[in-house]
Amino acid sequence: TVTKPLWEVGIAPTESMSEEEKTERLRDVLMAFRLRIASQATLSPLIDFPAMLSMPPGEVPQPVPLFALIQPDEQNRAAATLLLPNEVSATIIPMN
Repeated sequence: TVTKPLWEVGIAPTESMSEEEKTERLRDVLMAFRLRIASQATLSPLIDFPAMLSMPPGEVPQPVPLFALIQPDEQNRAAATLLLPNEVSATIIPMN
């Protein structure tokens, strides 16, 4: 899953962007995530990884820090949510 802020800022920053461009940008982010996972000996629930994106207002691709939150889905399989850095909080909330 990609969060709405990441989609709107990183994947599809303009409404005039073609579906092909959006697909290419999403593929680039997913490949960066895949490469990061492949380089990890063990996985934690929160993974940081850089992706090359052209973020508004610039058009030149730059490394953008992103995060992936890994959680179990309804069938207890790993599900990843990709996020922007400002969507991640270091606060730990007790579950009781």
